[in-house]
Amino acid sequence: MTRLKLAPTRHAASARILAVASSILMTCTAAHSAEKPTAKLESALRKVPASVTTNGDPMPVVFLDVGALPKTPDGALGDKALMRIRFAQQLRPLEALGYGGPGDWQEKAGIDFDRISYFAAFGPQDARIDYWGLADAGVAAKLMDTLKTNNFGEVSASPLIISNGEPRAINLANRDPKNPWSGSMGKTSAVMAMDAVVAQASAAADLTALAGGKASMTDTEAVIVALHGLDAVARETESTIIQAGVFTPLIGMAAGDPEITQGANPNATQLTEKMQQLTQQSQAGLPVYAGGVVADLNSASGAALAFSLAYANCDDAKKALADLEARWTKGMTTPVSAAGKMVELPQHGCAAVMRFGTKGDEPDAMTEFMNTYMQRGFNVLKIALR
Repeated sequence: MTRLKLAPTRHAASARILAVASSILMTCTAAHSAEKPTAKLESALRKVPASVTTNGDPMPVVFLDVGALPKTPDGALGDKALMRIRFAQQLRPLEALGYGGPGDWQEKAGIDFDRISYFAAFGPQDARIDYWGLADAGVAAKLMDTLKTNNFGEVSASPLIISNGEPRAINLANRDPKNPWSGSMGKTSAVMAMDAVVAQASAAADLTALAGGKASMTDTEAVIVALHGLDAVARETESTIIQAGVFTPLIGMAAGDPEITQGANPNATQLTEKMQQLTQQSQAGLPVYAGGVVADLNSASGAALAFSLAYANCDDAKKALADLEARWTKGMTTPVSAAGKMVELPQHGCAAVMRFGTKGDEPDAMTEFMNTYMQRGFNVLKIALR
């Protein structure tokens, strides 16, 4: 297999090369795997179709490790933890937390909040899918049984899917702001169990599309290289991953061209050629990357924002680290301590991992990055197209 062919761009990724890289990442023993900082994130991405990177969303997948959120002295999930969540708007199950808190939420959800392992979400807004990651398949089956006693009825026998309304419907008569299955607008939830995951969508058709042996995000070259780098740095700094987002090269584009990432699984070289056709004028920014992961980390030294960018070689990764640090200094206001590291995955690529540490346990850098991203402000991940 060849290594990550240079330069990513919009989500870059050739699933063929990734299939081999994926096997490398999964050859850890079960005990070792449990200790991997990226274990839960990888578990979630393993169930996300690789095709989501072609829908034109610069950050097509978001993830929250519920167990990693800071707790109060009595073990409860306090306001501080809720304020730390940066993906509340993208994760449908979390919308209800803002109305009643964890106590009301779990009463309506049918499961205790502390029994949730993680949440993840992906897909376009009109067909968004949320994953409730649980401890095992038994917990998922029990939650399905509980929902059947709470206004959910079967709409598909194979696969088993239950729903509390018409597909993609908004029924204000069913609104319950504290209920993650209906929310403030009474949105329909269609629900399906997949091993230790309960998937939530607004229509059963979105869930049936998940069936089958399609390539997943962990079969994509850019994601494997980026995860490899993030895992290495998280281990080295003894950090846990609170939340993370997978991004494509679209996040570094001033003006996106969705056509670049669409089609029959273009390889990284084709993606690069298309990207470089977009402009003939040199721009300040990073070398073109294949994709990456942004993560909110926590360690004994405090909170940190980490970027792991996938490159074909460590020369480009080295330049990216210098450029990324310079761009933060130029356009961002949060004081940080920057530490960059190149992590090579032999025969596949090289990750440029930049860790921006902040004082104390406040995720100020993550907050500023997400705010500028959502408001289309200064783009620290901007790609320089030459």
